[in-house]
Amino acid sequence: MNILFVHEVDWLKKVVLEFHNLSEALSLLNHRVYAIDYESMWQRNGHLGPDSFKTKEIDGISRAISGSSVTLRRPGFIRIPGLSRLSAGITHYGEIQRTIKEKSINVIVLYSVPTNGLQTIHLARKFGIPVVFRSIDILHRLVPNAALRPLTRTLERKVYSQADLVLPNTPRYLQYVLGMGAVESRVKLVLMPIDTGIFHPSVDCSEIRRKWGFSEKAQIILFIGTLFRFSGLDGFIRSFPRVIENAPDAKLIIVGDGPQRPYLEKITAELGLKGRVIITGFQPYPTMPQFINLADVCINTFLNTDATRDIFPGKIVQYIACGRPTVATPLPGITTLLPGESHGVVYADSSEDIAREVIGLLRSPERRQQMGQAGVHYVKQAHEQQKIAHQLETELLEVIRKKPGRVNTKRI
Repeated sequence: MNILFVHEVDWLKKVVLEFHNLSEALSLLNHRVYAIDYESMWQRNGHLGPDSFKTKEIDGISRAISGSSVTLRRPGFIRIPGLSRLSAGITHYGEIQRTIKEKSINVIVLYSVPTNGLQTIHLARKFGIPVVFRSIDILHRLVPNAALRPLTRTLERKVYSQADLVLPNTPRYLQYVLGMGAVESRVKLVLMPIDTGIFHPSVDCSEIRRKWGFSEKAQIILFIGTLFRFSGLDGFIRSFPRVIENAPDAKLIIVGDGPQRPYLEKITAELGLKGRVIITGFQPYPTMPQFINLADVCINTFLNTDATRDIFPGKIVQYIACGRPTVATPLPGITTLLPGESHGVVYADSSEDIAREVIGLLRSPERRQQMGQAGVHYVKQAHEQQKIAHQLETELLEVIRKKPGRVNTKRI
């Protein structure tokens, strides 16, 4: 197959996410994979030159899986706040159309709505090829400008109802897309993939331990991710002295960065926890399994808000794939897929309760081992990347076969 992935985030600068894994996994199954993105982390260069609207093409991208290859086509746009997304909507239309024609695209995997969703649907119909929408978020909730959320919600409805197939990655998202107008017969659950060749319990973490100066006796509690204001880490840091009272060698390692970092550093200083709470900033993706295997317990402290209620943070699957027991707040998006200790996770509602569960796990190596083994077993059965990639491949081939009047089926 010739497969086109369409997104509206920066393919190169965004932390490695599911769309990197799935596109690259498909390339390793001998499919030709192309991607169109939006350079969402752009910086204003002070002028509008003739190069502003030129498409950049980058071959051989491999961010998640060694040996894979994705060709990225990045349309230009006006680099002025307020006009950037609007102009990208126009340039993306032209580039999607060119890519479909030049690369004999057989199927499109769409992740986005506001920037290029309807354009993709329209062009796919024009050329008689199917669009598969991959649902991994409730997109209108991610729009920073509250005034634009109703419009984005309306666009979501249109895209979900017109896509040939919608593939949510959690039961919560499945119910959401159905409620937003997706046709039930065209909705199938495909879980998030995890590369168990990278994320597993036997990763050597000695280099990370030496680099950051962690002693062998240190008991590490780990959080990985972007530091949004809903992270809940501020509350957990305030409860961390209690953890130290019960586990004197405990350290909290936060691998990530974001808008909440200055506030977390302020709390850490006020409580005299420097050296006990370490924020590393963003670290290279290949080091994530090392950091996780360094940990005794992993945490996801997200507050239960409109923005987080239905999400399924990929970090949790990475934690349990490495056999690390995880303490998390009981967000419905997580609990519907990972019901409890039988899947390597224990739930706690408040920062104080999270601290209590962490203490209990640090005191019980046997329980940590049991939860870790349960998590590894679950991931191998349900989320293993090669299995998910083959499932996606099957769905793409089937939706191509079913597409009536398709005109672009060369080199499937």
